Amino acid sequence: MNTESLISQLRQKAEELVKRGTDLRAETARLVEEASGPFHAATGGLASLVKAVTEGAIAGAKHNLPADPISVLTPVIDGITDGLTKSAQAVKFTLEESAASGTRFAHEDLAKIGQDFSGLGAMISDIVTGAANALGGHAKEQSSTLAAHAKQTFTAALPPLEAALHAATHHPKQLGMETVQASTGAAKQAAGVLFSELGKVLQKAGEKLGA
Repeated sequence: MNTESLISQLRQKAEELVKRGTDLRAETARLVEEASGPFHAATGGLASLVKAVTEGAIAGAKHNLPADPISVLTPVIDGITDGLTKSAQAVKFTLEESAASGTRFAHEDLAKIGQDFSGLGAMISDIVTGAANALGGHAKEQSSTLAAHAKQTFTAALPPLEAALHAATHHPKQLGMETVQASTGAAKQAAGVLFSELGKVLQKAGEKLGA
């Protein structure tokens, strides 16, 4: 599936989620977590994912605008952060498992993962500001508050995971991955395999949540 199709489908799912209006934080987190695997492999990466979910949420809020749209956008923002954090945990787990089995993923895959998470907090803040302005009314007036909340929430949640991801992609031994350096015969996977393996981990996590 191409990037445009991924974005369109995710935007529609986010819109429907907000229209339903039930357990927005948890449902948004699940949506983001499940989508993060394909978006890691797509152009734009996680920034495109966040933008698609936010735009979908705005569309849903416009369809059935509450008296206080902030009450809709705040749990969506929190859910996005929760989902991205779970995605980072899945990446860390996948890299640790590969190291234990003597597998090395393609450098370009590792670089793409690191790029996706780098500076994402500031991107989320900008995306949320634009979304709140687009919604207008009270949401526009509170756009700076929403953006600050988004940046603060993400900044508080991700640094330890971001550090672990950086260690995994640049200094495997820092995560106790001596296997990578010790095994000169480690199997190197083709480009794209990391995203496939990550998708499997996230799918299993989603199945556990839905059980």
